[in-house]
Amino acid sequence: MNRTSLLLLTAGLAALSAATAAGCRGWTSDKPPVHLNPNMDTQEKGKAFTKSAFFADGLSMRLPVEGTVARGFLREDDAFSRGLGADGQPAQDFPASFAATAAAAERGKDRWMIYCAPCHGRAADGKGAVMSRPAPGNYPIPAPSMMDARPRSMALGQIYVAIKDGVNNNNMPGYAAQLSEEDRWDIVAYIVTLQANNPDPQAAKGARGGVDLSKLSPGEKVYNAKGCNACHTVDGTPKLGPTFKGLWGKTEQTDKGPALVDEAYLKESVTTPMAKVVTGFPPVMPPVPLTDQEVTDLIDYLKTLK
Repeated sequence: MNRTSLLLLTAGLAALSAATAAGCRGWTSDKPPVHLNPNMDTQEKGKAFTKSAFFADGLSMRLPVEGTVARGFLREDDAFSRGLGADGQPAQDFPASFAATAAAAERGKDRWMIYCAPCHGRAADGKGAVMSRPAPGNYPIPAPSMMDARPRSMALGQIYVAIKDGVNNNNMPGYAAQLSEEDRWDIVAYIVTLQANNPDPQAAKGARGGVDLSKLSPGEKVYNAKGCNACHTVDGTPKLGPTFKGLWGKTEQTDKGPALVDEAYLKESVTTPMAKVVTGFPPVMPPVPLTDQEVTDLIDYLKTLK
């Protein structure tokens, strides 16, 4: 083949290639595009919220098989996972499976600044940015300072449960979805470290916090351990709720009319607080899970607060 023929052939092939490429750009087809290396891009798989032709109910998302627990979710350590002691009550100390080290407290500080500081403050003094919002955007129940006597006296498991489940009808929501079990205990370790570094001068010697429960009557223990002291005082000064001093036998004005403070009224107030809301106080008290004996003990204590 001479040089001229070679040039003509080359030019012809180039023109054909250009025409083919130009033509391909404008073609349409009802066939799927050619995927030279599909790998796992087009595998048959179930995606969240998509329809499934495999299962009879048509749902891709499946419930766990009855009677089974996903690996890593057994949570058989009640102290670590639920903050409970052997008696089923909030654990007084850290679980045996958790090491309350300086590293844990430092990790707790990091989590605190993200999830807790907006309400409780960077210094854990209850002066977070959310608490400074004016009405009506403010919170009906202010976030407490972790330096106050009540948080100091709380069982560590009680603090853990507050982080996990929230408190006061979601005035503080639970953070179980955001914080792992380890992270929740890390935050508790950070709080304990803060309290140890800022001692309460009124704290009972040898007690973790400002109240030594071992020295209290059964009713006083309920008042302190179950959080009644967060909203109700015993010295006559109103707080978020009516003071307990002089409450027994008194007639309270409520949104349902006058109500005599007797045993029936107090039991109702504990189990269904919204049944009768005392005039002048916000409707924010959550139901309090007390046993019959704890209710009796609390009522006996209130009777002494003349």
